[in-house]
Amino acid sequence: MKRSLRYLFLILIAVSFIPGNTLSQQVNNKHGDDALRQKAYKLLESLAEQIGSLQSEENRTRLGSNIAMSLWPHNEAKAREMFATVTKEIKAVLEDDSNGPNRYVVQPNFIKLREDTALRIGMFDPEWALQFLKETKPSTVYISDESHNQLNLRLALLFAERNPDLALKLGRESLSHGVLQTQLPLIYKLSKKSRTHASALLVEIVKVAPNQAIRSVMKNEQFYFMLALLVEPSLGRDPAFRDLMNYFTDVALKAGCGNKNLKDNDTYHFCYRLGRVVPLMEKVDAKRVTPLKHLARKGGFPYEWSPELTQYVDVYENGSVDDLLAMIPKFPDWRDFGQGFVIRKLVEAGDFVRARKLANEFTWKEPSGNQRVLKEIADAQRIVNEDTSEELLRKDEQLPNESETFHYLFRMATEIGTKNPQTTLRLLDRASELLDKMPPERWQMQYKIGIAARYCQVKSDRCFTMIEPVIRRMNELVSAAVKLNGFDNRYLRNGEWNMTAEGGVGSLLTGLAQNAVYFALCDFDRAIALSSQFERREIRMMAQLKLAQGVLEGPPKKPVFANDEH
Repeated sequence: MKRSLRYLFLILIAVSFIPGNTLSQQVNNKHGDDALRQKAYKLLESLAEQIGSLQSEENRTRLGSNIAMSLWPHNEAKAREMFATVTKEIKAVLEDDSNGPNRYVVQPNFIKLREDTALRIGMFDPEWALQFLKETKPSTVYISDESHNQLNLRLALLFAERNPDLALKLGRESLSHGVLQTQLPLIYKLSKKSRTHASALLVEIVKVAPNQAIRSVMKNEQFYFMLALLVEPSLGRDPAFRDLMNYFTDVALKAGCGNKNLKDNDTYHFCYRLGRVVPLMEKVDAKRVTPLKHLARKGGFPYEWSPELTQYVDVYENGSVDDLLAMIPKFPDWRDFGQGFVIRKLVEAGDFVRARKLANEFTWKEPSGNQRVLKEIADAQRIVNEDTSEELLRKDEQLPNESETFHYLFRMATEIGTKNPQTTLRLLDRASELLDKMPPERWQMQYKIGIAARYCQVKSDRCFTMIEPVIRRMNELVSAAVKLNGFDNRYLRNGEWNMTAEGGVGSLLTGLAQNAVYFALCDFDRAIALSSQFERREIRMMAQLKLAQGVLEGPPKKPVFANDEH
């Protein structure tokens, strides 16, 4: 179901409020069958035994932190032991005050490893995560207050469900240096878990409002206006919310927003933006707000964020169709939007019968709305039930050159994916033919990896026949990069490949790692056999780690609006 690109910015704002996975990788034991999971765990345990043979402390730490996270649900004792070792490695590097040539290169990488490890520990043991940060706090490396606060807020989001007391504590501490956008999703998540904790955080945020100069600092103005709209439905009766509304009223009256003929441009625009929250201010003190009533307005969707959008995205990602249906009467102004979410969720699930039934029962603002939605449902069903490759291949003949044709076919194969493997295969076959005609540059290798991964998704043998020569080519590129180490990029550390995605070859290896899940889920044993073809041990170990994690975590979550990513 296509959405206009004008919605994309608002969707991104809405999604930023949803407390999704704090890490790009999360452990999920429910993916795959038990026998396959046991294979993955066995591989992880084997890799854990090999870590000590690595020469690079950076590689030992990166692999150890990842393996410990993935092993925890299966073998907590071993995971704790590995995290303890990782702690010692990180502490040693960050406390190193020598003047070695690699110090200023290595330490920033370890700061990132420290953050990642804290989040990984925090998934299972919040208190230990904070203790880990204390133990590894560097004495010779500067970490800005903003970076420290952002990490604490990411941890708070992770803790909110399991330990709201700790999440609230971190949220309060973050306010010592002002307000940050990440505090908004934190209070949103706390309000879903515990109204008491959300209310306590609101008190602290409102206390510092007079120090945030919302008339002159745009990001702080936006923060507080969004905060008011976000929390009013659940915390609108709180004394802190009333204090915030009274503060807005004081600022607005002092700025002269009661004047209907403002001459100052900056003041005019501030007062206009304030109009979104004037209706909330009226609920608290209608008499004082009387001079401002002419400013009251609703959000200008699709150009302004609204809390209803955030709630719909949240329920769409984490709830059921019935949950979405229950929201429609709550937000009458968003009826078409909510109905669209319902239809989209049903279409994604392949329930075209119910989607068509509800589309006919819904009332749409535009007279043509019903027919438009029914056509979209029919088009989506046709993609599933029919091989539309001939039609799509005819369209590609109208494109001006082979490059645009390739990108069109790749995009369509990505969109159709497993909905119709036959169509996807034909599109990928044609895209592969075109790609082979293009010069062997880095972007071509990236697309080869992407096409191979899409073959995996539809269980085609080409998944592996296509990636095997890519691995051979990667070995050649790695060998050449090692010889050029230090000329264009420092690929090696302590004689081993530095796995930070730096440089052209590093980014290609990262692309392979990011797509490893598709190879693992297509045929785990064959994928492991292929990974053994990497000549360097450390690269081979990382590849096998990613394959094991792919089995345990499953494929990445699909974006809310898949078409918008193109």
